[in-house]
Amino acid sequence: GGGGSGPPPSDGSDEEDDGDGDGDGGDGDGGGGGNDGGQGLPPRAAIGHDAECVDGLCRARTGVPVTFEDASSGDVRFRTWDFGDGITYQRRTVAQNWSAPGFYEVTLQVSNGTVESALSLKFLVEAGAPAGTCEPGPGTRCLGDSRYAVEVEWWTADGRSGAGTVVHEGTNDSGLFWFFNRDNWEALVKVLDGCTLNGHVWVFGASTTDLGYRVAVTDTVTGTVREYNNEAGTPAGAITDVTAFPEGCRR
Repeated sequence: GGGGSGPPPSDGSDEEDDGDGDGDGGDGDGGGGGNDGGQGLPPRAAIGHDAECVDGLCRARTGVPVTFEDASSGDVRFRTWDFGDGITYQRRTVAQNWSAPGFYEVTLQVSNGTVESALSLKFLVEAGAPAGTCEPGPGTRCLGDSRYAVEVEWWTADGRSGAGTVVHEGTNDSGLFWFFNRDNWEALVKVLDGCTLNGHVWVFGASTTDLGYRVAVTDTVTGTVREYNNEAGTPAGAITDVTAFPEGCRR
């Protein structure tokens, strides 16, 4: 599946438009053909779905399909779905199933061959079979299949303080936080499986700040907490803890 503005395949078929060749999640109507009643009007992208969304963030779980439908108005002759996992589709209806936890951006691009329109939704995909009890929130990032809860506090030399806010980007291993402005990301925290190397789960991190902060990583299975601190006025150093959680390797 390429951009939404290109011509249809020369043989009129979109048999391979789902990128994986298995045809999962489509209604088989192909990528071409306008929406009923839209001829002559420019396309305007709209997405129908059966997920739960709150404050601009939608939720899903690995192994549980979410059904998406092209609900665009106007003359739609071409469409492309991008679910942020490297596979694209050109069908009107798709049942998307993510394989790994993390944040994903779902984008629908539609075109009448001349005019294009696009719309995106942000999804947090959690583990369908969680390894712990971490509950994600504005200040809590769940990593390692929801076993490890990461939270950040910050403070300034003049006494101001607050909680770091989760950036809606990241993977099953890595989380990001902002302090003052959502466009100014301050801290990266990674929880990595080092079991085959030294029998521990590792914590790595980096911050682009000289604020005081405390990074707390909690193993929700054992209750063990590891904290990493920086003093206000001191340029932040890297976190490289390769002996953080030995219990994480005892499955």
